[in-house]
Formats: sequence, structure tokens, C-alpha cells
Amino acid sequence: MTHRLLFSITTASVALLLAATTVAAQDYDSDHSSPLRCESQFNKPQQCPIEGRMRLAKQLSVTRCVEDQNWGQGRRVLWVTDGCRAEFVADEHGRGRWPGRGRDRDDDGERLVCESYEQKDKECRIRVRRDVRLIKQKSATPCIEDRNWGWDRRGVWVSDGCRAEFRVY
Repeated sequence: MTHRLLFSITTASVALLLAATTVAAQDYDSDHSSPLRCESQFNKPQQCPIEGRMRLAKQLSVTRCVEDQNWGQGRRVLWVTDGCRAEFVADEHGRGRWPGRGRDRDDDGERLVCESYEQKDKECRIRVRRDVRLIKQKSATPCIEDRNWGWDRRGVWVSDGCRAEFRVY
């Protein structure tokens, strides 16, 4: 009798484990079946359209891909530069959501990365209540307020290769 009970419990456990694995595989396939391949060829910036938050799934380049350094994302675009080549998949934690519109918020304002590539002007929309401060320079080009970066109540603008992290108050 105990042998038969043990066999029934083991069979039921295996069936549950197989069912859970099948569900997990189906969930993985539905979220990750078509990774987005975005590549910086010859160290040039590349932009790839996206529908929601993404995460790096597989690095393809010898160059290490580091978020907010040589890859990042905005509301509808993922960008890579400086030789980063990778496959990206939908971020499970942010499916279709953009918490803080892709920016980090804290009590001291919002962190915003705004970058000018190929000397082009770039506007980064964000509501400015009081002030904007440059926190971290990311480009070799010096970012100088009112020369190649500035702000108004609608957001921050950069130009002429200025790439930086800002704190928006």
C-alpha cells in the first residue's frame, strides 16, 4: 500500500513539474520569441524602434555592452553605439509600461540622460518645475550650458556632441 501511495505521489509530482515547465516555456516563448537585434557597426550609433522596455539578452560583440554607456532606450527607441552589438528582449518587469517615462525618479528630482549623436540637436522632453543641473558628463565634448545644452519648462536640449546625465527639479 505505501509503495503504491509513494508511486502515486511521485507520478503526481512529475506531472505537476512537467505542467509548470510547459507553462514557463510557453510564457518565455511568448515574451522572448523574437529578440531585437541592434548593432553599432564600425562604432557608429544605431537606433532601433521598440514597443516597450527592453533588456539585454545576448551580447554579440567583443565590446562589452553597458546600459547608459554604449546602449540605452527612450520611449520608442533603443540605441547602441561604440561597437555594442546585442540581442534585446522585452523586460518582464516593465511589459509595455514606462515607469517615469524611462527615467529614474527620487525625492531630489528625476535623473535624465540626454545625448547628442553625430553633432545633431536632441530634445529630451520632461516637465521642468524649477531647475536642471548637469550631474555627469558622458561625452568627450564638454557640455557647456547655453552653448550646447540648455533647458526650458518642456525639457532639456543638447547639441554638438554633448551627452550627459541631468537632474531635473
